[in-house]
Amino acid sequence: MDIVDLLGDPAYRHVLLNHIPIVGLFVALAVLLTGIALRQPALLFTALVLVALTAGSSIPVANYGDAAYPAIFDTLDGDGRKWLDYHAELAECWLPVLYANTALAVIAIIAGALRPRLLPWAALLVALVTLAGFAGATIIASAGGKIQHPEFRISDPPEVESSLRQH
Repeated sequence: MDIVDLLGDPAYRHVLLNHIPIVGLFVALAVLLTGIALRQPALLFTALVLVALTAGSSIPVANYGDAAYPAIFDTLDGDGRKWLDYHAELAECWLPVLYANTALAVIAIIAGALRPRLLPWAALLVALVTLAGFAGATIIASAGGKIQHPEFRISDPPEVESSLRQH
């Protein structure tokens, strides 16, 4: 398999990109909180762009994960399949928060540009949603890491209703 084939594989793309929402949101949140504390508009705008980009990266991550699901499912053992289903269920639950985080960051950028007095308040609201998005991305990733790594499984996977995930 050459690099072109590898990059065409949705599972590879998912694994390649899935750290961006987690690490990126952590960094964006740190910059955002620093901008709020220092009351620096340039830093706030930079942080809001980082939030929009990193939370928005959850869109292709989720799309590639959905595309990879059937092929990955077929390669797994019983517990690996259960962890994959749980990972998918968590993604379905938490992705709306990440999508909202993206939209809210874009709205905050626009609102802050049009009405600079709104910027600190909009940034604070985005910071709260970013904290929730970061928590959700971390929870999703925790289950994802257990799919093919039995050494990370310190408990059995939670039961998932089969109607939630039909592939």
